[in-house]
Amino acid sequence: MGRLGVILLLFATILPAQDGESLHQFNAFLKPTAKWTLQGHLRLRTHQNLSNFFQLRGGPLAFYALKPRLTLIAGYYYIGQEVRFTGDLDAFHRGFGGFQTPLIKTPKMTLESRTLVERFVFAPSGNFTRARQRLYWQRQAAPLMPYASLEGLYAQQRGTFRLGLGLLRQLSPQLQMAMGYELRHYTNGSLGHILTTNLQFVQKREN
Repeated sequence: MGRLGVILLLFATILPAQDGESLHQFNAFLKPTAKWTLQGHLRLRTHQNLSNFFQLRGGPLAFYALKPRLTLIAGYYYIGQEVRFTGDLDAFHRGFGGFQTPLIKTPKMTLESRTLVERFVFAPSGNFTRARQRLYWQRQAAPLMPYASLEGLYAQQRGTFRLGLGLLRQLSPQLQMAMGYELRHYTNGSLGHILTTNLQFVQKREN
């Protein structure tokens, strides 16, 4: 993973971006029952060529397997975000719900669809609702598992997209680490280039 990190960092740096950013996620998944999965989520984001804090986000999520191919999702995030140019911190809230379903699932790969509706409260631009649709592909059962995601978002009569690429490695039966790159299209028309990491613990439930 060390060589991968160097390659991704160089890749993100040389792209013609307004600002180099990074996004680091920490997730813990617990399965109290066969149908329920609970997640604790924490995310740290930097900007100004990876040098300054930009955003901290955290909160709980719940997944309920309604059917073998349909999982309901609900969650909440608290978000603390730096105000550009002043250094002050804006605090706001996001609640969301939706569902995800596998479109293709084999021992070697998965392709899933996720649909969410989100409500932002006390956001700097005011309260608003956002819809998002994501396709996520991942190679399975390999030492390094590549992944790719494509997501469309719509809020306040504006549409944007996000494209992500990277590699995931299973460090142990319960611990996964991913490193990647994300291209973000912002509502003002600019593009953001983001180096991403994701460390997550997955509880293995006894049958």
